[in-house]
Amino acid sequence: MLRKSHLPSRLTRPLSSGAGYTLIEVIVVMVLLGVIMGALVDGFASASSAQADQSARATDQETARAVLQRMRKDIHCASSAEAQPTLDAFGNPTGTGYTLQLSVSQGQCLGVTDQSNGVQWCSVSVGGSSVRYAIYRTISGNCSATDAVFEVDYVTNYGSVTAGNFWSLPACSTGRLQSVAVAMPVNQNPVTRPNSTYELADTIAMRNAPVCP
Repeated sequence: MLRKSHLPSRLTRPLSSGAGYTLIEVIVVMVLLGVIMGALVDGFASASSAQADQSARATDQETARAVLQRMRKDIHCASSAEAQPTLDAFGNPTGTGYTLQLSVSQGQCLGVTDQSNGVQWCSVSVGGSSVRYAIYRTISGNCSATDAVFEVDYVTNYGSVTAGNFWSLPACSTGRLQSVAVAMPVNQNPVTRPNSTYELADTIAMRNAPVCP
């Protein structure tokens, strides 16, 4: 007959003394895991969103540079220019943007126009917004979102640029050619990220214009 004292101590422990987790401990661990996983997911989502935003801004900026280069070619060819608010059929400002009218002789410059209407560039408010504009180009004499060729979007008001007025005619100095000043601020989120505006600016001479007296 074996006595209790001869049995290994591990065999004499009551089953209730076995190690384990309580329900409260399990809940605490699950909550902590949820917090950690949430932080990781949020970090990945923020990084992905930032990368997409950076890529979109780079694309917009590259497009705007190409548009400025195209605009430079038209302005170089012009003999005169007029920048004014876009007008309706009755000659009243539409309040939707500005138009740059360039006088270009038919067939005068290769690749500019073979029409007699010159070249027009216009800014058009997108969706009635007062901060987001798209820019269009036409040789038909009617610059609008429906009749002209789309060039670039997300051009906004910035600094001295207001109401989509991206063109101006600086005072002409004696002995120099008249020029057109262009300022195109680009920003996909001008309201939420005003400090992310990228502005392209240039002053371009009209090479076929008469010398200023």
